[in-house]
Amino acid sequence: FLYPIVEALQEMLKTNPPGNAPQLPFDEEQPAHDLGVDPAFWVALERIHSAAKAFDREMWAESRKDSNRVWDILSSAGEGSGISNSMAVARECRIEFFTELENRGEDAILRALDTLSAHMQWILVTGSEAALASGTGRIFNSLTGQSGGPYAMSSGSSLEAANSPAVKSLTYCLRVQFVHIQAALTPQSLSAFWTALSMRLYDILITRLLQNWYVSTGGAVVLARDVEALRSVSMLAGTKHGHWDVLRELLTLYMTPPDALKIMLVGPEGDPNSGKGLFGSAGREQSLVFMSRRVDYRYKTNQGQKKSVWVQQLLNELHVRDPTDSYVNIGMFTSSRK
Repeated sequence: FLYPIVEALQEMLKTNPPGNAPQLPFDEEQPAHDLGVDPAFWVALERIHSAAKAFDREMWAESRKDSNRVWDILSSAGEGSGISNSMAVARECRIEFFTELENRGEDAILRALDTLSAHMQWILVTGSEAALASGTGRIFNSLTGQSGGPYAMSSGSSLEAANSPAVKSLTYCLRVQFVHIQAALTPQSLSAFWTALSMRLYDILITRLLQNWYVSTGGAVVLARDVEALRSVSMLAGTKHGHWDVLRELLTLYMTPPDALKIMLVGPEGDPNSGKGLFGSAGREQSLVFMSRRVDYRYKTNQGQKKSVWVQQLLNELHVRDPTDSYVNIGMFTSSRK
């Protein structure tokens, strides 16, 4: 009877976020958005697991004589191959029950992970870009021919806020969600789940950054704060969060003036093969692709986008080609490649 309950829980999760963009930032005086996974889901999952263990203990009642349960009936029937076979079959059925229940539970948990991921994208990407549909976003687009994104802000923009509205809202929701997940899962399962969530969160951010967004010097300050906030919530549990550390290094590419980028990339000797600088720690291609998201990397002309003079000079001095001159496989820079 537990199987259909777990399946029903899984089917209750709707992976598609709302069609309308979220109104950011969320009011933290109100209950946090559940990111598509109601806290009751985690409570139900934990109670199903507890009920299964209680049912098993009661049915088997191991080492309890005169209990008239499975263990008592089979062990008191005497010795012989028939009794041994019956005990073996019973134990096999016991294992099959828990294996099947665990498999269905894992499917439900993976569905929850997919649901959370879709809602993280909804807040981080859809919410951020909806706020830029007018105002500074349109101004930037008209000047550069690029769709700027939340970190392409002009130098005169206010940097007082600790984080962008999207990241502030998302980290608030994730911290609330974490409390419910922690109460429902074993430490080992929690570690695996939160590690996977950390990787997905990272991939959502860098995929949008490398494909659609640009970063100004001022925007880099906000981006660095946002990455710290996302890294902090990602490290509530789990392991293998090194992708965030590499990203923190790469963000220096947006804060460094063009004439100092060479040292940043390859070290003071200026040798691209020295294994120093970002070429050594983050990789040559990844460093160049991230650098290409600077707002001053290209500029708009009547003939289309052109690289800035400093870009051409830097690439020539390093004797490297620009990977963004051709198709860039963003999958090469995801968290699973770190």
